[in-house]
Amino acid sequence: MYPDACSRSYENFAGKISRALDVAEFADVSCSAARAENIIDTPQLIPNYWPVQLDAVHPDTDLITISIGGNDSNSIFLGPLCVAPGPGTDRGCRYDPLANSVAQSGIDRAAGELDRILTAVTQRAPNARIYLIGEGGMISSRGCWPNIPFSDADASWFMDYFARYNTKFDEVAHAHGVRTVDIAAASIAGGHDACASADQRWFEGLFSESTAQRLHFTDAGMTAVADLVVADLQG
Repeated sequence: MYPDACSRSYENFAGKISRALDVAEFADVSCSAARAENIIDTPQLIPNYWPVQLDAVHPDTDLITISIGGNDSNSIFLGPLCVAPGPGTDRGCRYDPLANSVAQSGIDRAAGELDRILTAVTQRAPNARIYLIGEGGMISSRGCWPNIPFSDADASWFMDYFARYNTKFDEVAHAHGVRTVDIAAASIAGGHDACASADQRWFEGLFSESTAQRLHFTDAGMTAVADLVVADLQG
């Protein structure tokens, strides 16, 4: 980990990309719990003072990766609405009007914030190749209580939620000439969700079995994102 309080790792996908491309200059200003305003105009104050991330972007910056949206959407509020009380049980959140309303309003709000971010970043670095890392991939069409404590049917609904989320983000990104990385599709197709075995998963669930934070990418997941970006750049 970096010797600061942002929960960044030297082995995150940005670091892996920089080493794979052997870049001359590299800055990693990602920080846990960041929201859109922390990229654009508001220093992050948790747990310390961290400058606006846009300050690290300059007119001659030529490659930018962005992973944002989870804290600007309602994703963290949806989980509790879907948690099954025990293995083999079904909360039925897919039928819950509140869950569906919370999901859609969160997607819409996060998309609006993403538009603000990409407007600011593309104005600051008009010639940069920019990659937006998509959401999802942790949850597929299966639950695995208690790590992913949803019924299979509710897990499928959650997977569809992230698919709708990424579709909306793709629209916003395309409007700004920004490329997207659909890590969710790659994860689910390859069986790398958080219910996979520890040596196959790209994400940890509620209970991490590695050095990765719970509900975040594993090292293999970070490598997968880096590989997709590098392949696109070199393709």
